[in-house]
Amino acid sequence: MSLILSFLILSGAVLLISALVPGIRVRGFRSAMAVAAIYGLLNFALFKVLIFITFPLVILKVLTLGLFGIVMNAVLLMITDKLLDGFEIKGFGSALLGAAGISLVNVLVGFLL
Repeated sequence: MSLILSFLILSGAVLLISALVPGIRVRGFRSAMAVAAIYGLLNFALFKVLIFITFPLVILKVLTLGLFGIVMNAVLLMITDKLLDGFEIKGFGSALLGAAGISLVNVLVGFLL
């Protein structure tokens, strides 16, 4: 999948999730594109570091069925919230639902493509 298509899908997923999850607010499509850019960069730069730091929990991936990855993505969403003005998350529960939704959209789109 091309980088531009991935970026646009993530932007659309952010807009969709902000419409479905009450605790997440995105100002508009431009803000969703900014969220996609920052979240993508953070995911690229920090996800491996977070896996290394939380290695014992990642080893238990079989027991958690991979759900700890969603927790790490929720943390990355919370960091994105702190970096952008047009994006707001009102708690970790909303971030967790948002991360799960974004992951679900990515899996569905990956399956379709």
